Amino acid sequence: MPDGATYLDDSGSAIAKLTAEDRAEWLSALAILAPAAMPQGAVWLSASHGEFAAALAEADAMGARAIVLAGRAQTALRREALDAGAFDFLTTGKIDPAELAARLRLLQTGAALPGDLALADRVLRIDGAEHELSEREAGIMAMLIGAKGRFVTHDVLLSLWGEHASDLQYLRVAIRHLRRRIEPEPDLPRYLLSEAAIGYRLAPGIAPITA
Repeated sequence: MPDGATYLDDSGSAIAKLTAEDRAEWLSALAILAPAAMPQGAVWLSASHGEFAAALAEADAMGARAIVLAGRAQTALRREALDAGAFDFLTTGKIDPAELAARLRLLQTGAALPGDLALADRVLRIDGAEHELSEREAGIMAMLIGAKGRFVTHDVLLSLWGEHASDLQYLRVAIRHLRRRIEPEPDLPRYLLSEAAIGYRLAPGIAPITA
């Protein structure tokens, strides 16, 4: 198999353009989750791969769901990938198997959310408990729930602040308050996850898997 091409199912219908390093991390994380059925039609791409732009454009043209693998230092590439039509991305170095499990669930079911999550008016139910939220907190959760596990960018979430929509500190404070309400360990969040310079997403709340 040539470097940069990984067949994800028996028919070979899904091919990833991955660097050797990203492919090794991806396969290592996947092995911990085995047996895990790979969804057909998903394309996995390294943002740093030499053929990344062309491969992403090809996937978009085919209507395939592209998952981009990128390191935290590649913020510009991650944002460009999302703007160019990438379905989602994973942060590399090393790939967290729990996060990969959530990404696979998102591909397979269209959602990667906590199983008992529900928002009614301003009351959030999660992990068997109910939390009364402020109006803005409920607005944030509604956006994150609507994204079904995909990232919601800072700009989109900040639209809830109207004339203060350019001040990221308002959002950070609101997320901190939400984490104090719903996270078992607010300093080690499992539900409200952030990605530097990108935004936030909801995760199923699974504790990290260790080898």
